[in-house]
Amino acid sequence: MMEAVRQWLLGMTAAALMLALAEALAPEGGAKRVCRLAGGLALLLTAVGPVTGLLDGGLFAGAAESWKERLQGYETELEEKRDLFYLSIIEDETAAYIVDKARELGLECSAEVTYGYDEDGMPRPWEATARGEWTPERRARLERLLEEELGIPARRQYYEEIRP
Repeated sequence: MMEAVRQWLLGMTAAALMLALAEALAPEGGAKRVCRLAGGLALLLTAVGPVTGLLDGGLFAGAAESWKERLQGYETELEEKRDLFYLSIIEDETAAYIVDKARELGLECSAEVTYGYDEDGMPRPWEATARGEWTPERRARLERLLEEELGIPARRQYYEEIRP
């Protein structure tokens, strides 16, 4: 970094000396004004040249790349959290659906549903747990309902009986 500052100062000094020499040698009048204008532009380009070098591929490019990587990491993390949030909503809504269907069958229960992903990467109900009072025939009807409507096989349905 110090070497870059040193080079910049040397460039500015050399450009200023060249400008002073050219201005001293230029004849009075319009030629001297054009020489001053051209020299001023050359001095300006010398002053901002290192900044454009930083923008093209130096310090700023490295920082921008680092920020881009961090931003992509945050974006991925946010997508994962969003997916988990949506999945938890779907699980809650599916559990509420099971409770409603059980109520239609004359059962009072609570339910939990866990989702998994199928081979296409789509979320599907994977297993269900229901807690309540069961008669064998009502439980069998609920079991069939979960298998037919939600695709949860009986082997991944769990029932916990709660006695009053």
